[in-house]
Amino acid sequence: MMRGGPMLEDAELVRAFRGGDEAALGELIERHRDRLYAYLRRLAGNDAGAEDMFQDTWIKVARNVGAYREESKFSAWLFSVAHNTAMDALRRRRPDSVSLDAAPEDGRPLSETMGSAEPGPEASYEASESRRAIDGALAELSPEQREVFLLRHYSGMSFREIADALGVPIGTVLARASRAAAKLRDKLAGEI
Repeated sequence: MMRGGPMLEDAELVRAFRGGDEAALGELIERHRDRLYAYLRRLAGNDAGAEDMFQDTWIKVARNVGAYREESKFSAWLFSVAHNTAMDALRRRRPDSVSLDAAPEDGRPLSETMGSAEPGPEASYEASESRRAIDGALAELSPEQREVFLLRHYSGMSFREIADALGVPIGTVLARASRAAAKLRDKLAGEI
């Protein structure tokens, strides 16, 4: 694979990998690393679990690349593989054990990412209380609603991409997102 040339589309990289170009898979991994890892980190609740899921996802992608259909977005197919991999790992680990303690992009607790203009103990306490309120509200969502919320707001996926990744109709995704937003509004009203 040539570096510095025009950026290839995901589908072109998949074709190249199918043709034996292993560097194409490396390019796909690099291209999707941050969003995919952030999603898996939120589901796993820790770096070790996320790293295992990340590796397992790419192993499955490499082994099953023939199942990808170019008429759909590669990222949607990738997140579908990641979703199934994560759900299998979480079922093996412990049912409904989804931790929401770390922010996806940098692994810092939500209390650190929310920040305050006034540093100090009071600001730290308020941020900690806000984090607890947010985590508590997210924990009260159904696993399906929480997943749609995380994919939309932490992984930046469109509703169509979420529907494709989860293998459900877009109406189902929209309903889950709407219910999640309503529950979060109700739960967090006056708390943060």
